[in-house]
Amino acid sequence: MRKSKIKSVCILVLSMIMCFGLLTGCGGQALSSDFDEAEVKLAAENVITMVNESDSEGLREMSNAQMKQGLTDDVLNQAYEAIGEGGAFKEIENISVAGATENDEELAVTVAQAKYENKSFTYTISFTKDMELAGLYYK
Repeated sequence: MRKSKIKSVCILVLSMIMCFGLLTGCGGQALSSDFDEAEVKLAAENVITMVNESDSEGLREMSNAQMKQGLTDDVLNQAYEAIGEGGAFKEIENISVAGATENDEELAVTVAQAKYENKSFTYTISFTKDMELAGLYYK
C-alpha cells in the first residue's frame, strides 16, 4: 500500500512539473491564430466530460503519442478516484484559453474551474494544433 502512495505522489509531482513548465513557457502568450478559441474550449469541456465518465479509451484516442504513453490505466484510475471524491459533477464555472510553446510546438492551454457536489477542481488541459490532447492536469 505504501508503494502505491509513493507512486501516486511521484506521478502528481511529475505532472505538476510538466504543468508549471508549460505555464511558465506561456507567460501570458496569446493564442496562436492556428487555433479557434471556441473549438479549444469545446474540446476542453469534452475532456472534462470524459474524465467524469471514466472514458479512458476516448481520452487516449484524442491524445498525442506522448500522452497516450502517459495515460496508463493506473494513472487514469487514480485520477478518476480523486475526481470521484468531489461528488457529482455540477458545471464548468469558468474556462480561459491562452497560448504556449513547448519544444518549438505551439499549444493551446485551457484552465477550467469545474464545480462538483463536494468540491471544485481546476483542470489545465493543453492541445496541439491538430487538436490532440497534449496535457491534462487537475488540482
